[in-house]
Formats: sequence, C-alpha cells, structure tokens
Amino acid sequence: MVEEMAHLGWEEGGNAWGWRRRLLAWEEDSVRECVVLLNNVILQDHIQDVWRWTLDPIHGYSVRETYRFLTTAAEPVFESVINKVWHNLVPSKVSLFAWHLLQDRIPTKSNLVRRHILPAIDNLCVGGRGFIETTDHLFIGCDLFGKVWFLVCQWLGISFVFPRAIKDHFHQFIHVAGMPRSVHSYLKII
Repeated sequence: MVEEMAHLGWEEGGNAWGWRRRLLAWEEDSVRECVVLLNNVILQDHIQDVWRWTLDPIHGYSVRETYRFLTTAAEPVFESVINKVWHNLVPSKVSLFAWHLLQDRIPTKSNLVRRHILPAIDNLCVGGRGFIETTDHLFIGCDLFGKVWFLVCQWLGISFVFPRAIKDHFHQFIHVAGMPRSVHSYLKII
C-alpha cells in the first residue's frame, strides 16, 4: 500500500525500495522516475489507503467485468491511442497525417478503389510485389516502403517485432518495453 511505502520511506535509498536482485540500468531509471512522482504525493490522514479497480471503482474487481472489458474495449482503447499523435513538438501537418493514417483515411489504392476513384483492377501496390495497396501493407508489410521502420529501429538501436497492423505498430512503438517513460515521448515524435 502507498501508506506503508510512505512510512518505510519512498525517497531514494529509503526502506520502501527492496529488490530480490540487482536492478538493470533502465529499471533504476524507472525507480528514480517513480521516486520523483511520489515526492509530489501528499497523503491525507483521514482517507484510508485502499486498492481500487478502475474499471468498476464501486464494486471492485470481477472476472465478468474484466472479460467484458477485454472483449469489447478495442475501440475505446484505440481512441486513446489515436489521441497520442498530437504532440506539441510535432508539426501539426505531421500529426494530422498520422491521425489520418491511423484511421485509414489516406489515399491508398485500396481506399481510392473503395471510393470509386480508381477502377477495381488498379489496386496493387506500387512496390511491385502484387499485394493490394492498403495502409497496413504500404507502411509496414511492403518490401520496398516497409523497410523504413526497420532502418529507424536500427538507427535507435532497439529490437522490434513488427505487427501487421499500423494501429498496433503505433501503440507498440511508442511504448517500447524496457525504455524509460521519458523515451516514450521521444518515440511519439519519431
């Protein structure tokens, strides 16, 4: 509980921080970030420290509510992902493009065929491998254009398993595991 940690001392080097093994460098960074966040916490004596299930704060955790969340929450979770494209260090036109990209609203050949701008037979990728030019294919799966992400990850020095959907790729890329939270903001800019 937070109250127990406060009594043990959650400042850096306090007794609240006990580990079974030596921490890795990125874990130490995460602990320092947590210490900074906890330094701003003011506990109130008249409020009891309790666990709260955010999906149902009144009744608490239930398997039924968790199952319902996992089976029906794809769009609300994605809405929060889409809102992450808006970053003050990214030019508006780039954020707008990313927003359109994540909603599959850019003029790929498959979208142009669907809108009856191109004939149905003219939907193959310009990369030349015979695949239909969808957003997911063009930006991730295409042998020609999809290699950009491989080069970006190589430049950043990170290993990355590329999902097949652009939405999943965006969510996974900005939350690369093992990286400090400060880096997540940097990855949004990329």
